[in-house]
Amino acid sequence: MDRCAVFVDAGYLYAGAGELCCGTRIRKLIQLDGTGVNELLVRLARQSCGLPPLRTYWYDGAKNGIPTIEQQRIAAIPNVKLRLGRLNIKNQQKGVDALIYRDLMTLARERAICEAYVLSGDEDLREGVLAAQDMGVRVTLIGIATSDHARNQSRALVDEADEAVTLTKQELANVVMLAPSIRPLQPPVGYASAPVGHKAEVSAAEVSAAAAQYAQQWLEQATNDECEALIASQPNIPVPLDASLLGLVENKVGGSLRKREDLRRAARRAFWGEIAPRR
Repeated sequence: MDRCAVFVDAGYLYAGAGELCCGTRIRKLIQLDGTGVNELLVRLARQSCGLPPLRTYWYDGAKNGIPTIEQQRIAAIPNVKLRLGRLNIKNQQKGVDALIYRDLMTLARERAICEAYVLSGDEDLREGVLAAQDMGVRVTLIGIATSDHARNQSRALVDEADEAVTLTKQELANVVMLAPSIRPLQPPVGYASAPVGHKAEVSAAEVSAAAAQYAQQWLEQATNDECEALIASQPNIPVPLDASLLGLVENKVGGSLRKREDLRRAARRAFWGEIAPRR
């Protein structure tokens, strides 16, 4: 059958796209537009091979096999089939590679597809890719770019695929973003708008006070679940939120924190000093 199918390892998607677009791999901090991601991948597949899609297979882990609300939304997307593995006590997904392998084999054996597009990076899929190719299916591996050009896919898996393509930050930015309350604040009411560099000397006490005020403003908008999600990233602050924090602290104190790592650390400590007690 001259059709293609898309296979999505959700764990790889959240980790790779979250780190690239949001500066964090922590899932609770990431908001994903499942419909948008599916449209992006199906469009990539159709443009690549020119064949109609059979469907998208979406693989994820779930405690006791019970889908989350987020996973139920994925399952409700037209032409998307949700497959659930399990989560261990460390919230690591297990059994997903076996599900992808099974579906690849079934579709290849039944000649339901001739092109497979697999978004994943796990070397455990290498044998499944090889077996599908032996049955006449071409396999394109889809990866996610990294900000530091480090590898986030198995080299052996990349080499086994017929072709490898990489999604860029520009392509993913509209469908993978920080959760709403984790996004940077706009300048809150009461913050001074002093020009950066106005003061020659800035004290750690001033910086800490400004950072604590920023944290308090953020907490006013966040739910308990959102606070817990942010705390899970400690000691790291998601990159956009960190940049906003430092920028508004500079604005408040009227001096630059550039090349002042001691003051940057003071700001982050004061920020966590307000956030962490909410644990």
